[in-house]
Amino acid sequence: MKKAMILLASLFLSAGTVHAQDLDADTPIDITLSWSQQPQGWTYPMEIRVPDEKPPAGGWPVCILLHGAGGNGSQMLNEFGAIIDCHALVGPTGYANTWNICQEPSDAPDVQMVSELVERLQAFDNVNPNLIRILGFSNGSALANRVLIENDNPGIDSIVGVVSQMTAEQLQQGTFFAPTATTDPMSPRCGYTQPASVLSGRRYLSICNENDFVIPFFGGPSNVGANFIPAFFAAWEVARTQGYNGAPQDGDGEPLGNDVYEYDYLDGDVVLLRGFAGHGMNPTQEAYLVEFLAVNCAPAECDGDLNGDALVNVDDLLEVISNWSAPWGVDDLLLVISRWGSCAP
Repeated sequence: MKKAMILLASLFLSAGTVHAQDLDADTPIDITLSWSQQPQGWTYPMEIRVPDEKPPAGGWPVCILLHGAGGNGSQMLNEFGAIIDCHALVGPTGYANTWNICQEPSDAPDVQMVSELVERLQAFDNVNPNLIRILGFSNGSALANRVLIENDNPGIDSIVGVVSQMTAEQLQQGTFFAPTATTDPMSPRCGYTQPASVLSGRRYLSICNENDFVIPFFGGPSNVGANFIPAFFAAWEVARTQGYNGAPQDGDGEPLGNDVYEYDYLDGDVVLLRGFAGHGMNPTQEAYLVEFLAVNCAPAECDGDLNGDALVNVDDLLEVISNWSAPWGVDDLLLVISRWGSCAP
């Protein structure tokens, strides 16, 4: 204990030089990109919400919320912030309130924006760099699918697409594609001519509805100007990239209630939910989404173990000092000292 107190005094003398960089609601994340429509550059608006509680060991998981056509990041935070807990939430807004897939009014480099956003988020002290999630709705789901195909950052562990599966441009005869250059509805396959490999180790949830009046569940042309792969086969092709070797599931599926049916690949790592909620979700689908993203945010079971390594030692003392007041304080300091060298059940 005496050695611990000497070390503590030494650390406090230098505490003024330690500066934690935490993500919070007021953190400026300015991502400015240029393209043909904005040659001088355009900055994506960002909305951020971070729980008030202390983060779990390892930092907060982050869910990036991608809005539908005509929406914005603030709306997504208000909607999904009411059902997703234990996450920091980030809602960017796309140029012209849309995301560039093919025929949208935006030609912005949105996949590049998401890639840069993920890298920025991974640098914050209170963020878990290995638990970055992408959740897209409608047009945002189409962008989430582009991220799945085109981004190779292993910190993106889960992707959720709500009411939009893969397009025929993105997935052709078992091969995934990215645009070679700028998307162009006048070009063959809208420019999606570069074969791409989906990164292994990712979880994927697709929520689609048979009675969706915007995106055809069974594939084919749509009123958004794209052709779609049947939802059954799109999910199966994603499962194949994660190691599944069986046949596609296209029967009745596992009934979950409320006219929702589950098609589960790889013990829940790749899932299709078939429902009848139109171009949206019902409570059963929402609850499944929340469970799919759920992580353990309970406080460490070992009193005084602030960094989650099942020990109470100098590392926990450093954790207090380097993150003084955000999130740790005097009570945590005293707890570490009182439990020094132990790990209480």
